[in-house]
Amino acid sequence: MDRNTKLAALKGQSLFENMRPEALEPVLDFCIVRNFAKGETLWREGAPAVNFTFLVKGKIKIIKIRSDGGEATLGVFDEGDAVGQIAVFRRMPYPASAVAIDEGYCIEIFRDHFYGTLQKHESLLEGMIEGIMARNLDLVRRVEELTTSSAEQRLGMLFNGLCEKHGKRTPLPNGGMGVHLDINLSRKDIADLINVRVETAIRLMSRWNKVGPVSTLSEGFMVVDCEWLQALADGE
Repeated sequence: MDRNTKLAALKGQSLFENMRPEALEPVLDFCIVRNFAKGETLWREGAPAVNFTFLVKGKIKIIKIRSDGGEATLGVFDEGDAVGQIAVFRRMPYPASAVAIDEGYCIEIFRDHFYGTLQKHESLLEGMIEGIMARNLDLVRRVEELTTSSAEQRLGMLFNGLCEKHGKRTPLPNGGMGVHLDINLSRKDIADLINVRVETAIRLMSRWNKVGPVSTLSEGFMVVDCEWLQALADGE
């Protein structure tokens, strides 16, 4: 990958999207491209967090191993997302594992190289701080969602967010427009993401498959009633 391609990939990251290209130039020499296959583990819980990871293509999920040996899905990330940066900043082991949902690639930058560059370039440091603050606001909103809304509203928030981030507008057989989500989440993944029992996620998704607003496909999901989903997510 040449420098211009690396620069474009970094500019596509939410953490860097508001930065001037010249502010990102100093880190290009330290960018390493890493390809990953579907199902590949990018890192395991407890491993040292030494590289900043920026997703360029593909999706990954963050999973935590429970005390009973099962897995809990904590989040799903797509191109343009920085993943695991809090552990890297704090120089602590990864608190959860990262597994590829499909094939893709990311850019990795060794922590100490990145820190050294930040210290020398004020504009890059300011942009990083703004990006981290925005991520923290997202985490606060996530906590509020999990503590103040019903299970079905949280499901609506989940799919509404997936539509905004991963959705592709697609014509429906009835002549309307839907949103296709090319992302595979099991009922257990959904239960983990909205903090309910698996049985609750199965019941909600079964009802949605019958009456809307979301249908489960062999590959992903189809949102057939975007307005209803938005209203549900908004608590209306």
